[in-house]
Amino acid sequence: MLAPGMPALRPQPDPLQDDGIAPPIAVCVGCGLTSCSGCTPAPRVARSSLAWEDLGQPWWLRLWRTALATSLEPTRFFGELPAGEVSAALAFAACAEGFALGSLGSCAAFGVWLAAPELAQQVLASSEACAALLLTWFAFVVCMVGLHLLWGVCLDVGVQQPRAGKSGWQGGARFGLYACGWDLLTSPFGVFGSLLTRGPLRAWLPIGAAVRAPLLAQQAYLAFCLGADEAAQRRARRLAMFVVVGVLCFLILLLAAAVASLARRFGY
Repeated sequence: MLAPGMPALRPQPDPLQDDGIAPPIAVCVGCGLTSCSGCTPAPRVARSSLAWEDLGQPWWLRLWRTALATSLEPTRFFGELPAGEVSAALAFAACAEGFALGSLGSCAAFGVWLAAPELAQQVLASSEACAALLLTWFAFVVCMVGLHLLWGVCLDVGVQQPRAGKSGWQGGARFGLYACGWDLLTSPFGVFGSLLTRGPLRAWLPIGAAVRAPLLAQQAYLAFCLGADEAAQRRARRLAMFVVVGVLCFLILLLAAAVASLARRFGY
């Protein structure tokens, strides 16, 4: 008999009558199994601060957003340019210059068609002339990418203060190659894209910003990425200007000779 107010004692299970099945101690939250040795979480893809290097977006959208960033925010973009692969910047530069020069060549071809339709028909009828035009477009793309690349490398060489733990020429190469975004925005392709995406009233803002961006971008890169003082910045700018202008003059002479040869071939 239990005294009034005392709790009733619950019978304890007999260990001899246990069926031998113990309840699970822990259950994996990933797969729900008790025998799991630990599920490895799926690796996360690190996103770059640059739109072009964020592979989670379509390439054409990354191209356009990066070109806008180089023009609308040149100080932030080039002043905070992260280290990375030169190949990624090279791919961006090739796409930007390809579309820019391709759209410029298309407008020039349309003008020639209006001004000299007979010449345009002769060029289109000649497979050699068409191949020469494609080769010219490719050569122009290579030259423009090369000039941008040379400009950026000369900035690093002129400063002579490579960043700690980073190759100086690689940083300058990325700077020069991403600067090709300005050419894309100021080309007929960029004008059409701005009109299409921003409307006729706001379309001219990124185009005007692209014209003013080179000086701001160069100052930001030299000051913030390379940490160069005033003397080093002047030295770097002089070297880049002399080298790029010299190479550009040489390329202009080659272009003039090629145009003269083509004109003589068609009797002009």
